[in-house]
Amino acid sequence: MGSYPHIFTPGRIGHVTVRNRTVMPSMGTNMSDHGFVNDAIVNHYVERAKGGVGLIMVEVTCVDTPLGLNTLNMLVADDDKYIPGLTRLASAIHEHGAKCFLQLSHTGRGARRKNIHAQPVGPSAVPMPFSFMMGFGNEEPKALTTSEIREIEDRYAAAAIRAKKAGFDGVELHACGYYMGQQFLSSTANIRTDEYGGSPENRSRFYSNIIGKIRRGCGREFGLVVKQAVMEAGEQGGITMEEGMYYANRFLTAGADGIEVMGGSWKPQPDLDDIPSTADKPGRMLGLCSIVKKTVLSMPGEKGQPVFIGGGRTYLPELAEQALADGQCDFIFMGHGLLAEPHLVNYLEHDCYDQARPCIGCNLCADDQLSHGRHIRCSCNAVLGNGDNDYSIRPAVVKKNVLVVGGGIAGMEAARVSAMRGHQVTLVEMNDHLGGQLDYAVAPPYKDNLKQLYPYYEKQLKLNGVQVLLNTRADVPWILSRKPDAVIWACGVRPAALPIPGFEKPIVSTAKEALLGKETGSHVVIIGGGVVGCETAELLLLQGKKVTVVEMLDTLAGKMAATTRSILMGHLKGHGLTAYMECTCREITDSGVIIEDKEGKKTEIVCDDVLISIGDKPNNELCDQLASMVPEFYNIGDSQMPDSFAASSSAGYYTALGI
Repeated sequence: MGSYPHIFTPGRIGHVTVRNRTVMPSMGTNMSDHGFVNDAIVNHYVERAKGGVGLIMVEVTCVDTPLGLNTLNMLVADDDKYIPGLTRLASAIHEHGAKCFLQLSHTGRGARRKNIHAQPVGPSAVPMPFSFMMGFGNEEPKALTTSEIREIEDRYAAAAIRAKKAGFDGVELHACGYYMGQQFLSSTANIRTDEYGGSPENRSRFYSNIIGKIRRGCGREFGLVVKQAVMEAGEQGGITMEEGMYYANRFLTAGADGIEVMGGSWKPQPDLDDIPSTADKPGRMLGLCSIVKKTVLSMPGEKGQPVFIGGGRTYLPELAEQALADGQCDFIFMGHGLLAEPHLVNYLEHDCYDQARPCIGCNLCADDQLSHGRHIRCSCNAVLGNGDNDYSIRPAVVKKNVLVVGGGIAGMEAARVSAMRGHQVTLVEMNDHLGGQLDYAVAPPYKDNLKQLYPYYEKQLKLNGVQVLLNTRADVPWILSRKPDAVIWACGVRPAALPIPGFEKPIVSTAKEALLGKETGSHVVIIGGGVVGCETAELLLLQGKKVTVVEMLDTLAGKMAATTRSILMGHLKGHGLTAYMECTCREITDSGVIIEDKEGKKTEIVCDDVLISIGDKPNNELCDQLASMVPEFYNIGDSQMPDSFAASSSAGYYTALGI
């Protein structure tokens, strides 16, 4: 048990005994083969089971296709044809000591017509409000009839029976987010006046009936948990705390074994009160779980011995241990932390948490699926969502002298994996510390969680025996003097020039310089409204500056994950950003800039400083020369094509696997 005896004490959820108190919550991957389990799905969950997690809530699974689909490649359990694949998955998880529940869900009014080719359905004909968590609003759904509701209840129960036949230890009912379970519970989404609406008792009838039907079909020994939003915050109203407590108690008295406690929020748009996940504080749901547990246990009704599962960036071991010791929750869910680091729980058990790859809170994992329909992806874990999710790092057949030039994300990841495979690795960096573009990424407001990457990579490089040379400029003679068998060039980017009059004037500097502390005047114009430009704008606005952004496109920060971008846009609006969209900077003067809109109208903006943020160019001038002079040469990361942390991490990882 190491230093965390409460985490590593076995626990029970109903009649299911779990080896420790850690839970991998349901997180969609969109990796199935049109609903069927495949190698990618199996490998994904097996790696977490190998990694020590106690209970795996297998991702959101559709009980009613096509109307209930969230994404096209979500898992499905609405037909017996899916049982063989689900059996394979459950068996593979059990083989490595973990228990598994299958999360059952119907997307309801949150479904998209382009996926289901029909009008979405819901408890009432009330459109889903704009969700900045999703980045979209929805069309008006068709209100379900009472007979249709009962048919869906039966589909949930039938899916649970299939899960039991497949060998799962239980199921979880999805009643949070924008899914049908929460839609029935919310007074704003459910405005029915029949037996399924009009009062908390009636609004909870849908899931209470489903719980009863599952119990009749699967028996009492089969596990059953409800993942429930116990409150909805925001202007739209919805589930009150009092109602949330009532619902939780109702579900437990109906036969559920536990509640995974969540909150909910609906806003037309984010505001200054919203904080992105890159700055989320650890344990943000633990207080809520504690209140729910204490209140619901005191409410009348026969509930057996229910458990309450809490979390929210709760993979910090001391925090999780204390929450369990204090009784705030009975089990801890560790979500995105397990996406970034499959072996997180093993690291906790063996008191080496500092070796675990951190989650930086970028939300790429959700955004790639929900906004773009792609497989899940991670900025830090290159394997997640890649091919068959094969985490094998095989020893190199021939051990080589590998020189990595550039200490950014791509270079550090390439050095780490190359050394793990047995190569002799040297990492050279011209600055006095590692990080590269990470230095700029952590500088804007609300980026606390990104800072974890510095100690993580420093630890990994040391553990794997990588020789790190700082303050060293690697020119061609120096590189050749090292006699490398392979050179990995990961030298990042260099600033791009703006080919307009006045670009060389003293008034001009770069947004990245401002991020690192360069002083600016009281009014700043930023040329370029991409991610860096907008994050620089927020930093300067918080310093009390007047900021104007000039952007050629019609969208600001278009490449940012939808959730994070929406919050940033809310902040920029709240702080009073001035933005000129679809405009081009034509000239920089001694006192400002002259811009031109798409109709040809020119405007002069007077300012103290002009910051350039138009994108960088690959730093690859030496690549052609070096490629002809060393046995193996690889140009990776931003020096090959400026992109994202995810692209750099992937390039470093898979390049190293091939050497």
